[in-house]
Amino acid sequence: MIWLYGHNNIFAKMSNRKKMQTESESLELIVILALVAVFILFQLRRTLGRKSGYDPSDDQKDDSYQHKSGQRDEEDEDNIIQLRPDDEKAVPGANLGLSKSSPFYGAIEKINRYDHSFNVRSFFDGAEYAYGLVLNAFWNMDRKTLRSMLSRQVFDQFDGVIKSLEKQNLHSENKLMDIEKIDLVDVNLTGSLAEVTVEFTSHMIMSTRDEDDKIIDGNADRSIRISDIWTFCRDVKSVDPNWTLVATRTG
Repeated sequence: MIWLYGHNNIFAKMSNRKKMQTESESLELIVILALVAVFILFQLRRTLGRKSGYDPSDDQKDDSYQHKSGQRDEEDEDNIIQLRPDDEKAVPGANLGLSKSSPFYGAIEKINRYDHSFNVRSFFDGAEYAYGLVLNAFWNMDRKTLRSMLSRQVFDQFDGVIKSLEKQNLHSENKLMDIEKIDLVDVNLTGSLAEVTVEFTSHMIMSTRDEDDKIIDGNADRSIRISDIWTFCRDVKSVDPNWTLVATRTG
């Protein structure tokens, strides 16, 4: 019995040790997994937090932004031109994105009173995306996308060009290479109807081919510098975040 009791004691101590060891290993595993989770989350935040286009960390205080990256990759999402950040806690008048000496500061400030999240930097970011989306829809003769983003008058102008190409059995072969910069040209607020006009300076490869795929206009191997002036309009009292392209002209 003493022998059995002694061994039982040994077995009990060994069991306790194993139990403590198991608990210790489990605790270490939990700590390791937690550290791994924190590391993964940190990497995701770093990756998902990056944007193409202008770098807001430059904190430029003027009416234009220089763009170093190429055209933003198109995402499979609705054709909505949201030229404002998703920030429900935006503070009125904070970070408008341009100097108080700018001739457009007063109008931007008035728009911000209606829509506290509105600022120039976020607008430029959305405008850059809209520019590429509209151009690609136009070049691909995608009337559905164009109709959802343009005013009736602008759509009719774009559609007229598309019909002319179709009638002559021509097709465009164009590519937006990059957006060099975006400049603020004009800002107006009439009642709650805001109109913001910007100038895009970009580089494109543009050519037109006939039904035999022969180039009849442009150059498929060389990019050219293009200046487009576009006006976007939105009722800033509306909960609808969509901006509509209401006017276009060359710079």
